[in-house]
Amino acid sequence: MPNDNPSQTNAKHHKHLAFITLFLSAMGIGITEVLLNSQGEVVSDATQTLWGLIFLILTITWTLADSKSNNIDRPFDNGFLLYIFWPIAFPYYLYITRGIEGIVLYIGFMSLWLGPWLAGLVAYTYVYTS
Repeated sequence: MPNDNPSQTNAKHHKHLAFITLFLSAMGIGITEVLLNSQGEVVSDATQTLWGLIFLILTITWTLADSKSNNIDRPFDNGFLLYIFWPIAFPYYLYITRGIEGIVLYIGFMSLWLGPWLAGLVAYTYVYTS
């Protein structure tokens, strides 16, 4: 990466850090869901809300770092716009910057968000239907 300037390199590190944090958070909440649901307990609403907020913040952080590392022009209030219009802005950003691969990446991000809940559902169904 000799052509990258320090700002782009730093943004790439932030992008990777945001994704790794997102993945590890998804794994943590997934393990929590499985353990609690297999014992007949549920994850509290506050924890579910916190997971949604963490997911939102980390995907916005990833998007901002990605746009900076790829030299994509951003409006000055891009972070605020992403926060307010996330359901539209995030998939739009992925599609505009990557085309069809962006749709696949969006499905991957949604899998990270829904995966812990689905893992807990499978654990609950496995334990209580046999």
